[in-house]
Amino acid sequence: MKLQGYSAPLSPRGTASLVEPTPHHISAEAIQVIFRVGEDVVARYLPPPLEPIEGGLVYAYVADMTKVSAHAPDQMYSNPERTQYKEGIVGFFCRYGDRTGRYSPYIWINQDWSLLFGHIMGWGKKIGRVHLTKWHEFNPGMGPLRPGVKLRGVVDRHGYRLLDMGVELVERLPDGASVPSYGNNVFLLRWFPSTGPQVKPVQQLLALNLKGVRTVDAWKCNGHVVLGDSDNEELTDLQPKEIVGAYYFKRGWTTDGVAELLWDYTEQGWPA
Repeated sequence: MKLQGYSAPLSPRGTASLVEPTPHHISAEAIQVIFRVGEDVVARYLPPPLEPIEGGLVYAYVADMTKVSAHAPDQMYSNPERTQYKEGIVGFFCRYGDRTGRYSPYIWINQDWSLLFGHIMGWGKKIGRVHLTKWHEFNPGMGPLRPGVKLRGVVDRHGYRLLDMGVELVERLPDGASVPSYGNNVFLLRWFPSTGPQVKPVQQLLALNLKGVRTVDAWKCNGHVVLGDSDNEELTDLQPKEIVGAYYFKRGWTTDGVAELLWDYTEQGWPA
């Protein structure tokens, strides 16, 4: 019997793999703040040929996440820990030619399987401590969501506070209203160095269209973002110059293994 599995570690039956096969059905309860830092700044963080848009748009995001793997739909009951995680992101809205989307190179999560899946797909994930205000409308000290409610998200790693963001709810958006995402395209950078003279590196820019995206219970907010310093991050150049928008929302989508290869840096070289 050959070794089996979607990811390492492989095993005789494949059940030891850290990540289950795609598709993964994902849901998020999230806060997001969109801000400008200047196109010259954003351009330094984007792998070419991705380009900044609209004055250099950055977004900060903290969310309470749930994953349901099509390969193991009963996992929510059999092993809840493998379906729940927290996530913080600092990413960029950008374009590839005439296609807009988002590129999210700085992601912190609190589960190892999400870390590995990110690197398989091309999200630059790290393990961190992520917290988001949990609001429950039947808690006597909270009540329903309403204008003036404040929600905060923070990310810490290795003793450093990397992201501190918050929103204050202003106005409930109508059902069907969208939270700006510049399309459902995500741009991904898969970057695996060579481990020897006979081992080729993998250096690819991919595009992935998220399926079945649905956003509900969205609120327009006031928001703020502070990015922290660390000897293992490069975030402080991205301090907001202008807040463009802030939101609270719930969203669901499907992530499948159907990415499109846009550019192969190993074969085509680094674009001019």
